[in-house]
Amino acid sequence: MKSMNYINKLQPVLEAAFKSQDPDLFDVVFDINGKKIYAEKLILSINSSTFKSMLSDRWISKNDSIKIQTYKYDDFKEFLTFIYSGEYNITNENIFTMLDMAEFYQIEDLKELCDEYLSTMELNLSNIIQLFEISNKYSMIQTKKPVQNFIFQNFKTIFKSDRFFNAEKSVVTEIIALGQTFAIKYEEMFQAAYEWVEYHVLEKQKELNVEAYKMNDAINVEMQEFLPYIQFNQMEVSFFTKYVVKRGFIFTFDELSDILETVKSNVKVKITNEYGQSIYGLLPKENNAVNVIKSLKCSGALGYWLTNCRMPSTPSPLKKRIGAKCYLFYFGDGDIGIYTNPRDDDYLLAEMFSESDIKFTTQNCKIEIV
Repeated sequence: MKSMNYINKLQPVLEAAFKSQDPDLFDVVFDINGKKIYAEKLILSINSSTFKSMLSDRWISKNDSIKIQTYKYDDFKEFLTFIYSGEYNITNENIFTMLDMAEFYQIEDLKELCDEYLSTMELNLSNIIQLFEISNKYSMIQTKKPVQNFIFQNFKTIFKSDRFFNAEKSVVTEIIALGQTFAIKYEEMFQAAYEWVEYHVLEKQKELNVEAYKMNDAINVEMQEFLPYIQFNQMEVSFFTKYVVKRGFIFTFDELSDILETVKSNVKVKITNEYGQSIYGLLPKENNAVNVIKSLKCSGALGYWLTNCRMPSTPSPLKKRIGAKCYLFYFGDGDIGIYTNPRDDDYLLAEMFSESDIKFTTQNCKIEIV
């Protein structure tokens, strides 16, 4: 049998003992810039594998203090207070320190509370890169989702910011890689990667102060890490020829020639609602859907067009991405339609974009190849 009354009394007693900081009650002492904090080896060891390892290597006497040089006194005491009481006082000023201590000393409950706190923090251009770094470094599940959504929704603005240009390459790579999951335009992904690389290569040139510094070669090397995330065949030909081709030195001649041929083989599909608002997508010329769309003579209702054709038997090479405005796709019976969230068994034809919000109307939706 257990006495719950006794158990419920025990926790407040431990908490009160820690707050008293009576040296006679403890067998471990921490020294932070000459100020001491007393604690109990047993309590620390059963709550933290890091403390267990740290305190098991040798006997710690009361006169043999453990110096803490990484953290400030108030922050470390707040951290130990959580271990003894479960209470925490997380603020915008100490959150990153508390998180770092929770990670280093393996206090998962505190780490989860830090994650919860960060997930509700107001996001802006000043803190988004830092929070993205933190969410990756500490595997913050709750924080990661709103941070990723903010980057997706504000990508074009973020990649023009000073904080983006000053971010580490590993962080920029992960931000660019978001385009595989979120519907960031590949044109914007390439431009963001290139401008970040160009900025850092120029800074390197200034640092080395070498006139003969081979800028293009340096940019070429740095860009290779970003290129696998970018689907050039999903770029509009106008952007590719005006922006990418001018920076063609990052490809071999054959690579650039093959990509250009693929880009030029695309045609643009345009859907216009009854208010004259339009969305656009890209289709390969050889895709049978191009001929099907050209043959359609009537407007669609609810973005749905009867085609009397068959859906391809092979899987679509196009994959759904989070936040896409909508997709043009084949229904199971071969008819063509647009929908914001097609099913997994629908055959995706094109991811559709628009420069502004568009209202999907119930009738008179015109589809055409332009």
